[in-house]
Amino acid sequence: MVEKYDTVVIGAGPAGTAAASSLKAQGQKVAIVEEDLWGGTCPNRGCDPKKILYTAVEAKEQADLLAGQGLNTQSSIEWPDLMANKRNYTKQISPGTHKSMKDSGVQTFTGHAQFVDQHTLEIDQQRIEAQNVIIATGLRPRILDIKGKEFLQTSNEFLDLDEMPESITILGGGYVAFELAGIASSAGAKVTLIHHNNRPLKAFPENLVQTLCDQLSENGVEIILDQEITEIQKDNASYHVIGDDFDKKTG
Repeated sequence: MVEKYDTVVIGAGPAGTAAASSLKAQGQKVAIVEEDLWGGTCPNRGCDPKKILYTAVEAKEQADLLAGQGLNTQSSIEWPDLMANKRNYTKQISPGTHKSMKDSGVQTFTGHAQFVDQHTLEIDQQRIEAQNVIIATGLRPRILDIKGKEFLQTSNEFLDLDEMPESITILGGGYVAFELAGIASSAGAKVTLIHHNNRPLKAFPENLVQTLCDQLSENGVEIILDQEITEIQKDNASYHVIGDDFDKKTG
């Protein structure tokens, strides 16, 4: 017998869980489906982990600023310890979110949901029906479709690195790219940021973007603009990032 619901929510991130909880509180029979981490990107591998890492960056910057003015040593970021702190936080998110949904009376399903028809969903060979379906699956990082793309990683992998490499190249000039560049640089990596045109962070005021670029450059980040990357090559433990007139070796 196929179970029927008033509403099924696909995606258990902040938007999906908020919708499910609200509809349940209004008296609906609600189910929610998640195929990955309960709680979504932000608390598991996005905003919250990034803030934990950046807290260490900001503390280091303040300590460096006060070195010799009341602090007698310069600080350094111990990446494995910082990552352990991050993981200690994130490991609680998915099971905690799942439990909160169940405790609120929302039926939970773990698996990949796909439509059979307008009101029927199949989740790992189990079918359910709903009068309404809310799709709250969010976004995922997109890998560039270039030769050697199998060597590329995304922000997901960066935010769970066991060790910070000696050098790292970041492709893209959005705010996530700049945040990761700042974290990696403060953690001791030689960072190169490459953007395909001459206007990184185009949604923000140009003069402020230039100030940010200048500050990152002063901290050792190499920023390369107007460079289209066409290929990634593996060279033993390193990689070559290649453009039309560009070849950069990175860790």
